[in-house]
Amino acid sequence: MSRKRHITLDDLPESYKEQARRKLGLATGQPKAKQTDTPSKVIKRNKRTPNKTESDYNNRELNGKGMYEAVTLHLAGGSRYTPDYMTVDENGRIDFHEVKGSYRFHSHGRARTAFLECVNAFTMFGFTWAKREKNGSYIIEVH
Repeated sequence: MSRKRHITLDDLPESYKEQARRKLGLATGQPKAKQTDTPSKVIKRNKRTPNKTESDYNNRELNGKGMYEAVTLHLAGGSRYTPDYMTVDENGRIDFHEVKGSYRFHSHGRARTAFLECVNAFTMFGFTWAKREKNGSYIIEVH
């Protein structure tokens, strides 16, 4: 059985090393950290935060228990869909929530299409489409 080889920063070409250091927040003039045989733990931080409509929905409808952009679903044909919120109830059922404001952006139609594809492809999950009205209430469709 072959062992997977982990790529280190030293394995990259110089131009990529610089990019990686900047992304990781490492100063270029610092001495190298001690190399070990075990790979370091990589933590992916989600820099995106919910907008006001999404935050309001989480607080009002999900009681603050929604996990923002927690997963990305991969669809046939290579497209992906990242729901705004994921919730897990006391029985372990997973539900995905998509929140839209009253103003329709150009991406609204694409998001709706991907959402409906996921409803059909991932029948083991629950899906909710929530659209905020101008008066602040939500029209909620449960699929």
